Amino acid sequence: MSKVDVEVESVKKFAFFGVAVSTVATLTAIIAVPMLCMYMQNVQSSIQDDLSYCQTRAESLKGEFVRLDSLRAAEMTREKRQVASTCCSCGVGAAGPPGSPGQDGAPGNDGQSGDAGAPGQDAGDNNQQPTAADFCFDCPAGPDGAPGSPGPKGPDGQPGAPGDAGSAGRPGSRGQPGAPGQPGSPGNDGQPGNPGRDGNVRTQPSPAGQPGAPGEAGPQGPPGPDGRPGQPGRDGQPGQPGEPGQEGQPGQDGAPGSRGQDGGNGGKGSCDHCPPPRTAPGY
Repeated sequence: MSKVDVEVESVKKFAFFGVAVSTVATLTAIIAVPMLCMYMQNVQSSIQDDLSYCQTRAESLKGEFVRLDSLRAAEMTREKRQVASTCCSCGVGAAGPPGSPGQDGAPGNDGQSGDAGAPGQDAGDNNQQPTAADFCFDCPAGPDGAPGSPGPKGPDGQPGAPGDAGSAGRPGSRGQPGAPGQPGSPGNDGQPGNPGRDGNVRTQPSPAGQPGAPGEAGPQGPPGPDGRPGQPGRDGQPGQPGEPGQEGQPGQDGAPGSRGQDGGNGGKGSCDHCPPPRTAPGY
């Protein structure tokens, strides 16, 4: 094997390895990359849904906290107003008739919180309710307080029932004709009709009609009878010369010729053609 053949074999191996690696990389790029993109998109959609749900729940909890805070503040204000209007510790007699309401004063500053009082004695009966005799005197109900500030917006309510159907509108103007529809599928074959009446035979000749289209070729008929022998044709042009024939048999020996004239005398011979004599070694 020559050096060129060895190089060709080595290059062939490298080429095969390169083609195999390129094929695997191409298939990986075609299959794995779209699958990875779809997986990442699904993960992103799931995370986005979870984030939206968490944000919605956080907003709902925040609204609940605000609503509870406003209800607690209103309840504490109502309890303070009721206690101040039902009992008085001055020990004076019954209050006179209420006077005319005065002008609203400027709101005062909030006072400092007082110290907690000593705990009272436990009641003998947990179900005992206070009566009017437990207080110093009966006080009339105080006037309604000023309306409080509007609370936070509550959560959306349930959708209402569908409203009554409105009155029918005026008929619109006639629109442009639509595009022609697709042709329908062919219908089923109808029932065969009743046979017609027998026709009347007329002998009146009718004009010749248009020639019909040529029909399909019929099957080949049987061979016909041999025709009459034709006239002898004219002589054709001379053909090309044929290939040479095979060699013939050798001819017979000819008769012996007559004796020729005698030749002249030849030249005297010499010893030039003879080899030099040889002697034994030592002579």
